[in-house]
Amino acid sequence: MLRLTLVAALCSSFAARAQAPQCAPPTPTNPAVDTKDRISHTRMLRRVTLALTGTTPTAEQYEALVAAPDDAAKEALISQAVDTALQSPKFYERMVKFGHEWLGIGAYTTGAQGDAYQGDMSGHLFTCGANTTHAGKLYGNWQQMVCNDAAAPTTMHEPWWAPGTMVSVVGTAGSNVRQVPTMNGMRDCGLAEGGYYDPALADGCGCGTNLVWCSPLSGLGGGSNHDLFRAQRRHPYEEPARLFAHLAWHDRPLSDLVTGNYSVGTNWLRALYVRQGRQQGSAVSDMNTTWWKPAADTSPRDPMHPTANDPQAWREFVVEDLNPFFRRSRDYQFDPRTTTQPPEGLPSAGVLTMIGSLSSFPRERVRAARFLETFACASFSPPPASVQFPPYVDDPAKGGTCMHCHQTLDPAAIFFKRWDFGAESYYVPWPFMGGVGRFRTTAAWLSGQYPHGPESAGPGYRWKVAFRPDTLMTPVTAAQVTANPEAVLLDTMPQSYTLLGEHGDGTMGPLGFGKILVKSGELDRCAARRLYAHFVGRDLDPAAEKLYIDKLAAELVAGDRKLRPFIKKLLMQPELRRGL
Repeated sequence: MLRLTLVAALCSSFAARAQAPQCAPPTPTNPAVDTKDRISHTRMLRRVTLALTGTTPTAEQYEALVAAPDDAAKEALISQAVDTALQSPKFYERMVKFGHEWLGIGAYTTGAQGDAYQGDMSGHLFTCGANTTHAGKLYGNWQQMVCNDAAAPTTMHEPWWAPGTMVSVVGTAGSNVRQVPTMNGMRDCGLAEGGYYDPALADGCGCGTNLVWCSPLSGLGGGSNHDLFRAQRRHPYEEPARLFAHLAWHDRPLSDLVTGNYSVGTNWLRALYVRQGRQQGSAVSDMNTTWWKPAADTSPRDPMHPTANDPQAWREFVVEDLNPFFRRSRDYQFDPRTTTQPPEGLPSAGVLTMIGSLSSFPRERVRAARFLETFACASFSPPPASVQFPPYVDDPAKGGTCMHCHQTLDPAAIFFKRWDFGAESYYVPWPFMGGVGRFRTTAAWLSGQYPHGPESAGPGYRWKVAFRPDTLMTPVTAAQVTANPEAVLLDTMPQSYTLLGEHGDGTMGPLGFGKILVKSGELDRCAARRLYAHFVGRDLDPAAEKLYIDKLAAELVAGDRKLRPFIKKLLMQPELRRGL
């Protein structure tokens, strides 16, 4: 109080001399609530219930609150209402909505060129028309004439997208053929190829056990992202928000958003990981016969789909179990400057390695910027006009006005180099990991010259332009690139670099970035700000309220980063009682 009085006196003195016409005493952060300024208990009950469930309290809750004998009893009823709401499936739904607001990504359009969808990386299955010999049966789009072939064989299958049901498949799509001869040698039937509208398997191929190499979609009909039951593209868009809600519902640490080796997914989403791994070059997932069987899956799931065999349930899975190139190891290190062998893959890292996230943000610097904004509450704006920079030569992080942002962006962008698009199809690029599995990076491929692609197209030429040796984002020498062209894909931040005030620990790929987010404390501070704004109703000012943000972040960490207890603390904040 003495400090505030002195500040007020000084302000008055300066104002009298016309030096501070608008000077006023500062408002203490998170002030105690004046009892005259408190909202009623019924309003408080309504507010916390709306925040947690999106619905108003029941009449019985209101009546019990009004009948309570004193304030202590009313407070106990409000606390009980919060606990009940936190256990309600409606709380999960609210967390999904908040997850979309906080972790928003774009639609999964990889493999889509406006009028076509190929993002499933599968052979597409169509239904024979009503006026054909095999009306209602499925056929592979590489065998369009089979529907009127009376001699074509018909087989029955339990499909991965509809466990517990059977579908009829006509022609070789339903066979056990696993490879076929082509002009270029034997073709693996587990690998699809891009077409103009639809991907397809090689002619004569079967769709594999339980049709796992195929999907009942079409390029023209698969472009929608509205329907969770028929539009596969909607599911990778949902994945980040669903993982966030999963962490909240199952009391998992929030840090798993950026360092966890697991995710959650429906059959449609899981199929994307299985197919991407197969296209990348691993047949391990073909041996996994349970990823599409919810009834055989005892892993935690969302509360909205409790039925045992519901393929739409968001069920937890270790990503490596579906795509072996997303590794479960938490400390995997790889340096292409010291070996010509390929890495085992990328260590999975929650949202940072989701197919939808990586494909929605199509370049490494864009990924770095978006993830810094999302998880570290970073903001990027132009430098003041008075700041002078060294002249630009060939690295935006070392010269020109762009270095104002790129000195932060480029060390972060190092972690996000390997995911790109361009494999298997010229018309509609498919996602792949550079330098991993089937997709090795050679000097010829980096040149962008025919037959590897026209000079202006394809990620190879883009990498040649973007990943310049001796730059902040590509800290390798020209000699090292000559010895191993894949050195340009170095995705481990050097020990001499810092990001968010921290050195990396040598972990490659997005997981290395996620570890820095956690170690620096920026993830906790940013999460505290986002959650406070959502539940209390206003943004915290990181300049004026830094100590309060640090206090909230420390409380989040002290509670093992579990969301339920932290959210309850927020709802008990005095500020909430003022109705602000």
